[in-house]
Order: sequence, then structure tokens, then C-alpha cells
Amino acid sequence: MAYEYAKVLLYAYPHLSALSEAVSVSVENKALLSFRSEESAAACAQRVVGEIAVRVRLDALADDLNAILAGCSREELFLLEYKYFRRGRVLRGRFAGCTLPWSERSYFRRQTQLLKRMAFLLGARGWTRARCGALFAEYPPFARLHEALLQGRECAVSGKRARRGLAFEGGPRPG
Repeated sequence: MAYEYAKVLLYAYPHLSALSEAVSVSVENKALLSFRSEESAAACAQRVVGEIAVRVRLDALADDLNAILAGCSREELFLLEYKYFRRGRVLRGRFAGCTLPWSERSYFRRQTQLLKRMAFLLGARGWTRARCGALFAEYPPFARLHEALLQGRECAVSGKRARRGLAFEGGPRPG
């Protein structure tokens, strides 16, 4: 699977600000409670600095993804929202009643093309497979996502929808 790193970043996108905030709280707690630690002050400080670096990386990734998404068409944003971001509030609000002007088969082709395009755009901003692996391989949320994708358990990452929310032109209505 050549684009699993791009999928990890796309699935993580809606949660990046929450992850960044959680890392911030963790850093603060580790710093405040460092007096209880049995490890040396240098080792404790090194762990805190490592977590600060993770937060900086998460914020940089969020900024780059926001910039990439700002250049996407409405169709691309819908496809990303439907497959990866899974924010029902956005789908119901911004894309309510959206009927896709192609067949179901074309939908899957377009999703594949869009994933390749997103991987290219991420790579152009420096988010390559190698860099993502080096920066986030040890970060548990991303490592779990990556492992699930490699094992073919993408539905475990995204969850199963209660009902299909897509309407294809000339096809049955969602429901």
C-alpha cells in the first residue's frame, strides 16, 4: 500500500487540534509533577522536550493540511469529508442534499485519484512517507492508525456508517 501514510494523515486531520491540546496538557503535567519522578532531571526534561516537539509537528501538519484543503474544489472536499474526516455536522450542513453526478464505480475511482493527489500535495510540502515515519512512528495514535491500515482493517479506523449518505445521479437515493 503506497499511500498508507497519506491515509493516516487524512484520518487524523479532524483530530489534530485535540491531539495537540492533549500533548500540551501532558507536557504541563509531566513538568509540574517531575519532582515525583524517579528518573534524573535530565531524562525527565528530555521526555518533556520530546513531547513539545510532537506538539510542534502536529501543529505544522495541521497548518499544511489546512493550506492544502484551502486549494481543494468543493467536490474534493466532499469526497475527503465523506471518506476520511467523517464529520457528520459538516456533511449535513455544508454538503446537505449533495448528489454525485457520476456512478458508484466512478466514485471509487475518484477517491483513489484524490488520495494520490493528496499524497502528492503532502509530499510537495515535505510530508513524505519517510518523513512521516521518522516524525510520527513512535506517536501512539498515528502508529495505531498505520498498523490498522497495514493489516487491512480500514473499517476499524473509520467505523461503519449506519446508512449510506451518498446519492448517485440516476441511482437509488440514500437511506
